[in-house]
Amino acid sequence: MEAALPPFFVCGIENVAANGWLRYQSRIVLIAPRFLKSDAMPPALNHLSTILSDLLACEDVVKKAHAENYRFEERVGDERRRQYEAEHGPGGATHEEWLKSHEAYLWDAVYLDSPETPDTFLTINEAAQVDPAVWGPRGEKQELVRIEALDFALTHTTIGSVDRVQELLGIHNGDIQCDEVRQTEAKALLEKLCDSLNRNPNARRPRFAAFAEELSGDIGQTDWAERLRDRLGLAHLPPKEKFGPYPVALMRYTVEEVVKRAKKLDASIPLSVPTVLDSEPYEVFHPAPRQAPYGRTLNLAGDEADNDLISEVLHPRIDYRPKHLWKVGVIINRRDLSPERLAELRGNHISLLRRSTGRDDFGMV
Repeated sequence: MEAALPPFFVCGIENVAANGWLRYQSRIVLIAPRFLKSDAMPPALNHLSTILSDLLACEDVVKKAHAENYRFEERVGDERRRQYEAEHGPGGATHEEWLKSHEAYLWDAVYLDSPETPDTFLTINEAAQVDPAVWGPRGEKQELVRIEALDFALTHTTIGSVDRVQELLGIHNGDIQCDEVRQTEAKALLEKLCDSLNRNPNARRPRFAAFAEELSGDIGQTDWAERLRDRLGLAHLPPKEKFGPYPVALMRYTVEEVVKRAKKLDASIPLSVPTVLDSEPYEVFHPAPRQAPYGRTLNLAGDEADNDLISEVLHPRIDYRPKHLWKVGVIINRRDLSPERLAELRGNHISLLRRSTGRDDFGMV
């Protein structure tokens, strides 16, 4: 098998007996990837350079994390970095000015809806491309998963509650027999739910996703929603302004579906490694070394092992359908993200990144 793969791809997917496609493995090693050669990003503009230096020296953990992420980033190529800094550089030497200019960049180049294609999935982002062997013919049956908040969808449909969604999902899948609601009626209601998710104001953003197989142990647990919230670093769930059980859905779809969507958008990169230029500055996000084949989520529970860093990718948005609804549940508890805890989590995470990639120098500024 290895001889048929690109010479730099050592392992990462393996034959699955009987069904002929390749299954994702969490212990993936890439040797000297041709398209990942990129150094940590040195700021080119005076304002940005001043901002980063000031933030790296400050005691505010959140602001410092924003600066660290930009300086630690190794997956943004020179052309994309130059374009970002030249066309969307901050107008002043403050954190607020940087946030403002960064938001303008996102809406100009990343948060684009069809028929426009985000830079995330164009050749300008080649340095962050996931190995094509992963999304090629032998890897396209792999399943991706993503958590979606349901509060907006439940508010804008007549479904109303997670319990009702669970019932409709059971009827649609044939697991529940109900005289009052037929399968066709259940499907129609679930289609309305999916349509609401597709029209959500945030739906135009590139989508973060993980590999289902890598999270199978957590997905099978009764508290899967909070487990995945932690493993995927979704610190915004539940939102601070929300109280009580917070409704979420686990969406599941194949790499093949993502590739087909990318082709319709003329996107040359169906799957990419998340970078600091693909979303707002976020203290729970952490860039991965260029030796890592995927992004690595920061575990909010803080109990990761060396070989247990969850992989994450970005892909173009796809339109959800009822078949993509896997599970629904609620998140009740919030995670401690006090400055002290955040600093501890980020410190532990970068140590794991260094050990798992052999990069003792990663994150040195």
